[in-house]
Amino acid sequence: MNPQALRKTFLSLALLILFLAGCSDDDPVSPSTPLWREVDLGAPASKRIVAVDFNGNHGMAMGLVFGKSGGKDWGITHEFFRLQADGGWLPFDLTNISASIVFLDISINPVGSPVLVGIQDSGDPGIVLDFRPSKPVYTTYSSRGLFTVDGNDSFMVAGGYARGGDLWSSTEAGVWNIDGLPLTGTNDSGFQDVCILGDRAVACGFDDGADTLQVILTRTASSPWEKIRTAGPSTRTFYCIALGDDGAIFVGGIEGAGGMSPKAFLAQRTADGLWADLVLPDPELLHGVNDILIADDGSIYLACMGEGEETQANLVHGSSKGVSKEIASFPGGLLQIDQAANGDIFAVGFRRNGQDGTEKGVMLVRSP
Repeated sequence: MNPQALRKTFLSLALLILFLAGCSDDDPVSPSTPLWREVDLGAPASKRIVAVDFNGNHGMAMGLVFGKSGGKDWGITHEFFRLQADGGWLPFDLTNISASIVFLDISINPVGSPVLVGIQDSGDPGIVLDFRPSKPVYTTYSSRGLFTVDGNDSFMVAGGYARGGDLWSSTEAGVWNIDGLPLTGTNDSGFQDVCILGDRAVACGFDDGADTLQVILTRTASSPWEKIRTAGPSTRTFYCIALGDDGAIFVGGIEGAGGMSPKAFLAQRTADGLWADLVLPDPELLHGVNDILIADDGSIYLACMGEGEETQANLVHGSSKGVSKEIASFPGGLLQIDQAANGDIFAVGFRRNGQDGTEKGVMLVRSP
């Protein structure tokens, strides 16, 4: 094992101990810090910045714009932003996308070419728009849509809802296939998040068959999907998943979604297959974990958002120094979090106006 991998493995174990132990009275949870600042994206029309992704020196973010006509929503368009060499962001005209298509996630390859996944309201609703080939390729299948995508130039996976679950994979630019899955459900099932590290992929979701409500699957670029045994209360809804360099799997979401006392949770499965719940600060106030980032230094960042109209946006950071909430919460939610090549960490989502309920896209950044 090289020194960097050894250091990250040690830090992962230290994080597990800290999360499990929580914070005692002698070592309280740190208050919100001024480490994060809001990024000026000009004058975006986006109601929500729904996705951000980095690969090498390239970065891209995507927002959704809701049109109005006579006081009613008439369509959704997109705004794209590219990271500049000076660290700023500028609007980017990616393509003329029909208002009948809603793209919900983005992943870019080492040269900055994006893959978009989403839903269309007619025909085959599941759709991929792949810019890796010289000419963009649209791929559609009969599914209920795609919500998440991750990967690199040679191995990508997208996931969403379908009858019996739905994961698409690509090992060749512009070519996508629906994978066979080891699920038993015949009704509503699907996948909320996927994560790829090297040639290994993991996906989290649910399967309402007889065996389990919660599903975690794993595969490699050359092997089929296999089911991983999960642990924890059956009232948990998986929203996000991440892979550590040491083989650990992290999964987060909401426990008790739709109930009177929902709370955020984060669980870790070690490379040895052992599950443990990780203690979060004020899980009832965090409400839900929407995305997980394992940073280059091995520490963990959580982008948080709950359900309903009263949800608050929060950020949690766990390192060898402890576990803390890093920002003052605000009405809204944080949807994704990722790290740029220079070490900057970006979280995106939306801020809700408490007076009229309107939303505005937001991007936050934390520099090393």
